[in-house]
Amino acid sequence: MKIIAESAFNHNGSLAYLKELAKEAKASQTDYFTVQVMDVAAFCVKDYSKYKIYEENTLSFNEWGEFFVYCHEIELELIPCVLDIPSFDYCYAKGFRFLKLHATDITNKTMLEKMATFSDVTLILETQCATDLELKYALNIIGDKVICLMHGFSNYPTEVEDLNLNTLDYFASEYPAYKTGLADHSLDIDKVPLMVLAKGCDYLEKHITLSRNNRKFDYQVSLYPHEFGAMVSFIRHYETALGNFMKHPTKTELTYRNVMYKKTLGDGVFKRADEGEDYLTNRFNSFNKENVGVALIARLKSKRLPLKVTKPFLDTFLLDFLYKRLNTSKNVAKTFLATSSLKEDEPLAKIGFENNYNVYLGHAVSVIDRMLALSLQEEFGGIFRVTGDNPFTDIDLIDQMVTMFIEDDLDYVRVNNVPFGVSAELFSTKYLWNLYLNMDNPMNSEYLTLFILNDEQARKGCIDIESEVEDLKYINLSVDYQEDLDRVVSLAEKINATNTNYINLKDIILNIDSFKREDKNKMIKLPEGEEVKFSDFLDRLANQDYIVRKTITL
Repeated sequence: MKIIAESAFNHNGSLAYLKELAKEAKASQTDYFTVQVMDVAAFCVKDYSKYKIYEENTLSFNEWGEFFVYCHEIELELIPCVLDIPSFDYCYAKGFRFLKLHATDITNKTMLEKMATFSDVTLILETQCATDLELKYALNIIGDKVICLMHGFSNYPTEVEDLNLNTLDYFASEYPAYKTGLADHSLDIDKVPLMVLAKGCDYLEKHITLSRNNRKFDYQVSLYPHEFGAMVSFIRHYETALGNFMKHPTKTELTYRNVMYKKTLGDGVFKRADEGEDYLTNRFNSFNKENVGVALIARLKSKRLPLKVTKPFLDTFLLDFLYKRLNTSKNVAKTFLATSSLKEDEPLAKIGFENNYNVYLGHAVSVIDRMLALSLQEEFGGIFRVTGDNPFTDIDLIDQMVTMFIEDDLDYVRVNNVPFGVSAELFSTKYLWNLYLNMDNPMNSEYLTLFILNDEQARKGCIDIESEVEDLKYINLSVDYQEDLDRVVSLAEKINATNTNYINLKDIILNIDSFKREDKNKMIKLPEGEEVKFSDFLDRLANQDYIVRKTITL
């Protein structure tokens, strides 16, 4: 959860005070500091009862410019809350693209429509006092600019019965595309923040002041710097208690698991014992490695090319072309379309059933959960992971991988130095189960290859392809965008792929030398915000400690 320290107007127009407040906010370890930028004449009429107060207690644009430089110097992330169009123009000109829009302007049609014209602006939208109808009105105009809906109550200080924290749940349900935040105007530094944290809030905003005794603006809800720092520390400590959005044992629990779980002793007898295995571990360990299946992983969620696996491909569609190819394998017992059980993937499952596919509906996010559950159902001793956007997955290589897998008793087999989208990955389900138990977060198992790269104990095997085609492994034959689909369709037509048995790797290599290579230096996104250079990733794959390697020259 990101924490925002708000100054509002408690600087009383003093730049020196505001700088000192920013310095204290930085020391408190806040993520952001927010200030209200106002052009008084644009904000309110001259005969407004508070006009004089605002005029005497706001900063000039020149002073704001000096303050922005100061925040940059102390490396304090700033979110301007712009209270009128001139202030927005000024902050935009100063380079700010992440801004806050006060609830004052939630129905300000002129300001909303102006902001809507800026493609590079993102906003936190405050919603104090707003009705749901007014919120929808604003989102209808600037919805694509808003990243967070900020709930709050404008009474200072807010009484506990007025916090209405369930509004955060309403936002998450009614407006799932947006993050949620709370502008907390209570003086609570522990219980309310922890409730907000537990509700999965993305932002918490609290006022900060140098002293409540000076009775500056908003003093009633402002925390002293030491209180603010204590709150940040408190949140960061208990944030670790949330863990991940999943049901999975932690590394610490694994030790207890072996003690707690009863062992299967045969004939339906289960008792605690020092030796033996729990039931599922025993099952996975007993499966015949010669019974190998394919999990064809596919869903309909792609944003870059919507419904890509259903796109036309030659005389059929992409997924059908691949599914039928996979079924020509000699060494694979069964191929399954392995999709999710979510309603949004029901049309894909229906396509599978209508075309007489083997269909498995499993976990929506965790790929390894889906593969293991399918393996348990079919008693697969080995399972391939093939993604539905790789129409040129090579069947001859799959059959050779199975042979290597069985003869050398391997945990994992892959093919190196082939175009991206040609090689499948083969896992022992015994190994996959153990890998699964020891994962920190199976929700990241879309990146299964990374777990293999980091496992030095696994018995790995590979087939290395040698070819005269330069940088063969940097050619992309996987489908993410329309241009990728056009490329693979063109290739299939070029090699006269009139049936699923015809295409093999040799055919492909003879026809792709002119294809564009991927940028070797591009960064690949990994779980938890990490990145790795594409060339480094492929080098790591090629240089694993493989128990057995086989070279094929094409």
